[in-house]
Amino acid sequence: MPSLKLSRRNFLRGVAGGATAVVALPALEAMLDAHGEAHSDGSPIARRFVCFHFGNGYTLSRLVPATEGPDYQLTVLLTPLANVKAHVNVLTGFANKHADRITHHEGMAGMWSAHPFIHQGGLNSKFGGPSIDQVVAARLGNATVFPSLELGCSKRVSTDEGPTMQFMSHKGPDQPMPPEYNPRAVFARLFAQPPPDDPSRPSRVNALDAVLEDARALKAKIGAADRVRLDAHLESVARLQAQISALPPVCVKPAMPAADNVDVGGLEPMEDVARAMLDLMVYAFACDLTRVSSFMLSGGVGHTIYHFLGTLAEQHVLSHDPTGSAVPLNRSIKWNIEQYAYLLEKMQATPDGAKTLLDNSVVILGSDCSEGWSHAIDNMPVLVGGGGGGMLKSPGIHTRSKNDRNLSDILLTCMRTVVPDLESVGAAEMRSTTVVSEILR
Repeated sequence: MPSLKLSRRNFLRGVAGGATAVVALPALEAMLDAHGEAHSDGSPIARRFVCFHFGNGYTLSRLVPATEGPDYQLTVLLTPLANVKAHVNVLTGFANKHADRITHHEGMAGMWSAHPFIHQGGLNSKFGGPSIDQVVAARLGNATVFPSLELGCSKRVSTDEGPTMQFMSHKGPDQPMPPEYNPRAVFARLFAQPPPDDPSRPSRVNALDAVLEDARALKAKIGAADRVRLDAHLESVARLQAQISALPPVCVKPAMPAADNVDVGGLEPMEDVARAMLDLMVYAFACDLTRVSSFMLSGGVGHTIYHFLGTLAEQHVLSHDPTGSAVPLNRSIKWNIEQYAYLLEKMQATPDGAKTLLDNSVVILGSDCSEGWSHAIDNMPVLVGGGGGGMLKSPGIHTRSKNDRNLSDILLTCMRTVVPDLESVGAAEMRSTTVVSEILR
């Protein structure tokens, strides 16, 4: 390892058109201790926390493995996890303890906050407390440029049932955190792109050209392995930039996130947007721009149309017809899990110290009900991906709840991988002080 030591907060800097360009660096050997298990200043390798949501639940008969333990067989809907099975714990049969019911609302509130929603009359509610990503961000956020990153894909979310159904991330009852649906806007934010109303300032799209001189100077000081890693990082940023530029021009930022892009021929470009968003998330983690992120692939009571899978029916409608709509419904569920698998594979392929991003992260996959046609919340499956910084069991196991265990126990378990001294999560009937020891090392 080279004698030069760098801070984890180092950036490449340059000037283009009179403005400063900044590109974050990945974890280089020069930033780490001799074993690659901590930073050169003795601080531990960062841990990351991800909440990943899609709406309208699953088909349990096609999702839940028949056996428990590490040797469970991947079911039809879990086959996308084949490459990362060792890094995923499958938890089934846990109960969302939310006492009040408006259908889907209790699922969103219980899954992502463990607080009872606040009923605002009719089919309207708001979260009764912070979502779990914001609880974690409040503890970790001051260490990074962005306390948290809220991302979305399908814009067809429910906008007339209150913030509970419109958003998955909330700082509190009256502080929803709208996701960004436009990959270009996320890219601009990560690279501090100047406002579009000032054309005299350079776009961050040209940031790579601006920082090349700084990169050349840095390469002269670091070891051979770090030079290769730096080159690969700059190439990946360029590829990501090209990918985003190829997306349809669907973004005009309005007041409401659900209306912030324009469909292409009346249809959402979900495939391209989902992959771009997940690539951006991994970039932000790799460069320690944030350690907390949420991704709302589709909303609860979502009106998403999976046209690229051969259907023009809304998935919420499909989920209410498990027999007649079984084929397109299960295709959409499997596609959602494929995106989760893509994220895990991308994180597994990204070095992070002596390990990988996936080793040092926890990625929770959940939905707002167990099955859409019943709106049930008493038999909730949750996938927990990642190593949690060495705290989570690997190879992953399937464990099924006995005696109607609290869904919030899973949330607390995951949160403790990044905030070890957290004593509890949630409130009222959903409050938990108990972890799921079966998935801990």
